Order: sequence, then C-alpha cells, then structure tokens
Amino acid sequence: MKFSVRLRHYFVRIRSFFDIGRARAGALQSTGELVMGKWKVCAVFLVAFAAMSLQPAVGETAAQRRMSRVLSGRSEPARLKTVAMLRMNPNLLYENMDVVTSATRLLLDSFESDREDGGDNATAKPAAKPSSVPDSVNQLLAIFAASPNEDARSTVIDAIEHTDGRISMIAMDLVGRHEIQAAVESLQDQIMRSEFEDQYAYRFTLVRALAQLHCPRSIEIMHQLHSQLRGQLRHEIANRLADVDVRDFDGDRKAYAQYLEQHPADSLVRPVSFVDGNVAGNIAMNGDAAMSGKLTLHDVSSESTGGLKLSKSHYYGINLNAGRMLFVIDRSGSMKHPTRYDTRLQNAKRELVRVIDDLPPEAEFSIMLFDTRVQAWKEELLPAYPQNKREAIAFVERIALGDKTNTHGVLSDALEFDDQLEVVFVLTDGQPTFGKLTHPDAILRDIVGRNRMRHLKFHTIGVGVNPLTEEFLKRLSEQTGGEFREVN
Repeated sequence: MKFSVRLRHYFVRIRSFFDIGRARAGALQSTGELVMGKWKVCAVFLVAFAAMSLQPAVGETAAQRRMSRVLSGRSEPARLKTVAMLRMNPNLLYENMDVVTSATRLLLDSFESDREDGGDNATAKPAAKPSSVPDSVNQLLAIFAASPNEDARSTVIDAIEHTDGRISMIAMDLVGRHEIQAAVESLQDQIMRSEFEDQYAYRFTLVRALAQLHCPRSIEIMHQLHSQLRGQLRHEIANRLADVDVRDFDGDRKAYAQYLEQHPADSLVRPVSFVDGNVAGNIAMNGDAAMSGKLTLHDVSSESTGGLKLSKSHYYGINLNAGRMLFVIDRSGSMKHPTRYDTRLQNAKRELVRVIDDLPPEAEFSIMLFDTRVQAWKEELLPAYPQNKREAIAFVERIALGDKTNTHGVLSDALEFDDQLEVVFVLTDGQPTFGKLTHPDAILRDIVGRNRMRHLKFHTIGVGVNPLTEEFLKRLSEQTGGEFREVN
C-alpha cells in the first residue's frame, strides 16, 4: 500500500498519453509537421495531467471520496464522527489508509494556508496551546503514530516540521511515545526553530521525545543539548544519558562499549527522574506517565539558573528550585478567618514577602491575586532585581480582602501567562465558588487537559481547607507534577 490507487492510476494514464503522443508525432513527421507535433504532444500531456487531477481515481469508491471530503473539510463534528468510526473498525481503517493519510495531509496543509492568510500575526501565535488545534487532528496523528503503515508514520514525522508549533509539539509527543526512530533527524531540526528559544514547553517536548527514543542518533543529540541547555532540562537529559544501555545501540555491544569509553559516567551532572506525577514516590516513567506528558522534578535547579539551585529558600516547605515562577494568592472573603496570630490573608502576605525578599537576581517571578476577579502584579515575568522586589513587596502589602473564589479563572490565566513560566504556586483556603467552572472535577479536566502540552507544574497550598478542597488541590498538584502542602 506504499502508493495510493490514485497515484498508480496516474502513472498508467500518463504512459498511455505518451504512447498516443509518440504515435501522433510519427504521423506528423511524415507530413513535415514534426516540430509542431512535438509541441502538441506536450500540450496533450499537460491537459491530460490537469484533467486527471480533477477526476476520481479508478478504484476509489464514492464512499472513499466522501470520507476524504469529510476528513479534509471544515466540519469538526463530522470529522470526529468519521475518526471515531475508523478507530472502532480497524479493518475499515486498513482498507482506507491511503485515503485517510492523503486527506489528513490536506487538512494539515489547510492550517499552513490559514496561518499564511493571517499575515505576520498568524505566525506569531504561541506554540503551547494544543487545545486550539481541533481534537480530530490529535486523534488522526495518534492513529498514524500507532500504525505500522510507513505512509501513516511519515505523516506524523512530516507534521513535526509544521509551521504551527502546536501541531509540531503534538507530533513530537507522539513520535516519542511510540518510539518512531525515523523521526530523529526531524527532531534535531527543531532546535533551530524560534519556538525552541522562546517556549519552555517546546524545549520540554523536544527533550522528552528524544529521551524516549532508543537509538544512537538520539543519544548523540542529547549529548549536544546537555552542553547547550541548563537547569531542569539539562538534568533530565543527564538522567536519560545515565540510563543508556546496549538497547540504545540495537544490541551492538561493541558500539555500546565504544560509547562508554567516549562518555564516562562521571562526566554528567547528578541525574533526576522522569516520573509519573500521579503516583507519589514512583521514580520510574511508566506508560501512563508517557502518555499524559507529565514530568516531575525532584531537588533540581530550574533551566534558567545555569545548573545551580536558586537558594535554600522554600515556600510552605516546597523548595524553590524553579527559576521562573508565579505566585497565586487567594484574597477571597474567607481569607479573613483568624489563625493563631493573624488572619489567613495576613499570614499568606507575610510568607510571600519573605520568599520574594530571598529571591536571587537570576530568578524571574510575578504575582497573581484572585477573588471574584483575577489581578496580576505584572503581565510578564520580571527578574528579581532589588527594585522589582521592592515594588512586588509593596504590592503584596497592599492586598486587601475581596469577595468570592474564582479558582478556574486564575488557573486559566496562569496557563496563558509568560511562555517561559515553569512553576505556579497556588495558595487558597476555600472551595471554588465563582467563574466559568466551579465544580472541582470540571476544573481539573479543563486545566490538566490544557496543560498537557504546556507542562506547567502546579504546587498547591491549602489553608484550613475542607476535605473536598484538599482532595481537589492534591489532584491538581499530582496530575501536573507538583507538590501539595496543608496549612492549618
């Protein structure tokens, strides 16, 4: 099934037109019309090829043509229905794989066209917003990545090069998850893209995809990145390189021995682990963790700190290992309740002032408040220079009590914050009571789903929370690779 029925039919038609052309040219030559005859042969060939492009291929049924139109069309509900039918019927997918891959390529090309039509602003969209890519695209690429069909997998590999960084990230995630080694060179090419420099999530996705491949080339690229990157991602690469074994060399023990001679183990920094954020204490990446795309880091530095820990400081017992962080504070009316010495809000303000004052200048941070509405101190991360810290502390000291608890609103805004953001600290004392979503399960589905390719780590601090809110905060932190702390 390497060539589609349509393509094979084209070759047959083209050859027949050449035969007709040669016969016609012979007749013309006998009457002194050879030169004009050759031009007519070329014209016949071009017209025939254009006509074939508009005609259905021999053997392509009406049902296949309808399927192609639906998959490459603009109706997302119709496309999802067709994708669901293909997933439930593997034989149907197998019989129509050529049609499905061709239609998907047309669909991906339409994203390219839409971005070009949108001008410069279209190409400037952030890479880390997979939720704005139709779910049918995710599902189709996932089907292809799991398929042994070469054309199907090539579609996924080609999607890595897509100009839309969101689609590129989805494709990178899939080739890593399914260990498609043929994609390794396309992965390396992504290092030169602007998203690699501008988007922490893009770098994260690329490094993880390389880490999941088992081939000498991916190991070589990770060694190059190990010397290029710093902090979190450098430690993640070191962890993968420390785990290299003969499987990465397709069982070639001689090649593996040569690798060990060239790269002694003590040349790498102390590694940490890819782990499943849903299982506390588990330090091995399992299938669920790979599919969910979560990465939990333990006692390592941020990527932005040159491989050094920022400080020995902590925030409610959570080590400040990240270099780019957002502090989220609940100022709803319930934060007026007293604690041992002050109100909940006053204690929260005092602890945040202490942490900000301890930040080194290489750290970057911002602050976000929420009650009924969400308010940010600054709309982007700022370095922890003395002047910025003084302004931030003054902002914290002016925080006053508000009204209801718009938890979903502030978490959504955190996902849309600075593209270099790595970690969010969320402090709250109450159950969500206001916003687009208020049920904890609905909030988790939305936020965790949208964070799948954003890779933000949410640390949560519950102040005097009830069991329901405690469970919500625990699940949010666990499912994003963060930690939970309870404060009474």
